[in-house]
Amino acid sequence: MTSTGGPQFHGDIHGSQIAIGNHDVFQRQYVAAQSKPDEGLTAAVRALLTALEHLGLHAEEEVGVRQDAEAALEEAAQQEPDVGRLRRLLGRIQAVLVPIAAGAAAGTATGLTNETAQLAQTVLTDLQHALP
Repeated sequence: MTSTGGPQFHGDIHGSQIAIGNHDVFQRQYVAAQSKPDEGLTAAVRALLTALEHLGLHAEEEVGVRQDAEAALEEAAQQEPDVGRLRRLLGRIQAVLVPIAAGAAAGTATGLTNETAQLAQTVLTDLQHALP
């Protein structure tokens, strides 16, 4: 494959502004902070709870993830949810799921099936997109 000398993008680009071949560029981007988590967060956490028993977690990990997920649902339902607390809860959940999602690359050496790793990756992606 030969390069044309121009920029190359590999993967998704979200929230970026790119100007190519221009001398003077003026761009603005407004990102509104979300004060209350939307239904996407609730749906993502509920999907995690549904998938939890299929992720092959150790019993202690499963209990911890379930408690964090339920706490996240309760926090998200508050009139004024604590976004920092939500991020901490979801961060702990992600820390448990990342090694499982990475299991697709490790294959059978980890004892995980490709389906389990893919499920963990899907749950992680949904949570990441739903983070406030």
